[in-house]
Formats: sequence, structure tokens, C-alpha cells
Amino acid sequence: MCKSWFCVGMGWLPMSLAIMVAATFTISYCISVGLGHVPAEFPYISDTGTYIPESCIFGQLLNITAALAFATIYVRYKQVQEYNREASPAILRANKIALVIGGFACLGMSMVANFQETNELQVHVFAANLCFGPGVVYCYMQTWLSYKMAPFHATIFACRARILLCFFATLGFVFTSVFAALANTKWHGDDQTKWKPEDGGFTEHIFSTAFEWVLAISFLSYFFTFVREFQKITMETTLRMYTEELEPINHPEI
Repeated sequence: MCKSWFCVGMGWLPMSLAIMVAATFTISYCISVGLGHVPAEFPYISDTGTYIPESCIFGQLLNITAALAFATIYVRYKQVQEYNREASPAILRANKIALVIGGFACLGMSMVANFQETNELQVHVFAANLCFGPGVVYCYMQTWLSYKMAPFHATIFACRARILLCFFATLGFVFTSVFAALANTKWHGDDQTKWKPEDGGFTEHIFSTAFEWVLAISFLSYFFTFVREFQKITMETTLRMYTEELEPINHPEI
């Protein structure tokens, strides 16, 4: 039986999510840069998963990441629900809203993986905003819930780290959008995945892509802060089988 610290409770779940996010971005970046499909200097994350073969790897890994993200969000929802059974209705209501918002962010992440910008640009941009926008809101809501559960179920240090990561995520989301819009108004090149200084709006483009990486790293770090709290969680299921007369046959918990 595994005795390592990362096997305690459900701590492996946000850990797996963080590792998968890092692996997805690193592998697709290395392949796309190595094949000359994108420049090495701050490409958009989506640009590293646009062309074959990296698009296949990027899509597969990001779909797995989206599934792990939703699993993490659902476990977090059950954790907050369990710890606040006697709390005010506002906390329980906010917890449910956060679950829905987090689900939309995961859907956007999956859509980003499957609708490349060179194939369906409008859908891709919509999906990216669906992922990042609700993602930032979800982080703020979870930070608020963390403060409500401090210091017994969330340390003050974790709460402060989360609000700092929310701040960086907000900066990343806002400046990525603003500089991308400015860059697009000045661009007059042929291929936006290989943006050159002579194409116009190059400085704004670099700022936009750099802030997108800040945004992604902020999300990765935010979910990593759940590891310690998830180590206190175990989840069980009860299996019930029915006879032809629909009488339940109870089995031990798994």
C-alpha cells in the first residue's frame, strides 16, 4: 500500500491536475517550437496546439485535464458542503453557484482543446473566454469560502495565497484581452501563429501572450493549494443491487 504523502486522502487529485496542466503545456510547447510551428518567445498557449501532430497531443491531454479539473471542483464542492452543514444558507448557495461556474470553465477548457483557432476561430475565442472568465470568478468564490472555513479547515496562509493568485489571474485575464485587442487592430501579416515584428502590433502581442501564461500559471498554482486540504478527505460509495422485485440488496461500502 502506498504510504507516500501524496497518497493521503484525496490529495492526489489536485496534484494530478497540476501535473497534467504542466505536462500539457510543456509537451505541446516543446513539440511546436521544435518543429518550427510557433516562435519560442511567448506564443499563445493555443498556438502550441494548433498544428499536427502537437494538436492531437494537446487536445487529448487538455481533455483529460478538463476532466480532472471538474473532478477536483466537485470534490471541493462536497468538502465545503460537508464542513458547512450548519452554516448560513448563503455559504451553501455560494458553494452551489461555484460548482456551476467551475463546470462552465471546464467546458470551455475542453472546447479550447477541440476547436483550434485555425479551424474555428470564433468558437475557439468564445471557449477561451468561457474557460478563463468563469475560472477567475470561481477562484474568487473559493477564496471567500476558504476565509469562511478558516482557520479550522483552511489556513490563513492558504487564504492569503489564494487571494494573491486571484489578483495575478485577474491581471492576466484583463491584460491578455486588452493587449490582444490592441495587437489585432495593428496586425497586417499573413500568419498570426508566427507573429513577426514587421507584422504590426508585435509589442502588444508579446504582452498579451505573456499575460496569458501568467493567467495559466496562476490557475495551476491555485488548484495546487488544495492539496493539503484534500488530504483530509476520503470519499466512499455504497453499492446497491436490486432483484427482479426491485428489493435492494445492500452490500458493504466500497
